[in-house]
Amino acid sequence: MHPVQNADGGSVLQTARNYPIDAATVIDAGAVVKLSGGKVVLAAAAETGGILGIAAEFHSGTEDALNLRANGKWIRVCDNPTLIFECAAPTIKAASGSATTIVPATGDVDASAADDAFNNAVLVLKEKAANSGNTDALGTQIVVTDYAKTGTVMTKASGGVPGAGDVYQVYPVIGAAIGGVASLGDKRLGITLKTVGATKLRCIGHDYERGTIKLMAIGHALT
Repeated sequence: MHPVQNADGGSVLQTARNYPIDAATVIDAGAVVKLSGGKVVLAAAAETGGILGIAAEFHSGTEDALNLRANGKWIRVCDNPTLIFECAAPTIKAASGSATTIVPATGDVDASAADDAFNNAVLVLKEKAANSGNTDALGTQIVVTDYAKTGTVMTKASGGVPGAGDVYQVYPVIGAAIGGVASLGDKRLGITLKTVGATKLRCIGHDYERGTIKLMAIGHALT
């Protein structure tokens, strides 16, 4: 994750503050974090509690002569409740499809994502497989009009037929919590469609040129 701005107009760096952390805790800069027992830890992949913010520095949890804070007792966190941050849009590969459907490759979308979970999400064709006959141009934006859990079928308006291996960026619905379609990744640096959960993050914007999603915390530890 990368802090972008504060919705209240304040500087992101001015709202990075020191919080206690166990010396051995490993946190990457840019990770989504929370408080547990008054100390900073990684947010859960499917976090249901309040989020503190985004780690502003790397805390390796081991001694480092070049970084005395690497296993120190404090870590800086961008903690403004109105913090806007962003991550790369997750991607799927098409396994098959038709002029009006896209079927993601097995495992690219979590099997527990409910019917209609991806309705109104936007797919952007990022890359075509070498033997793809897809007539859509790279960068084509496709709105998912319906999602069926059985078969992981995404319905779309008539257009190019996706080739197996075609890559699509997935942009969740603006204003919606991402938990129904995604969870936080292993190091909490981005989101993944391979698992879903009640992550306390809301999608508030798409940047198609940069391939990123803008997010805000739904529940914040300081409010």
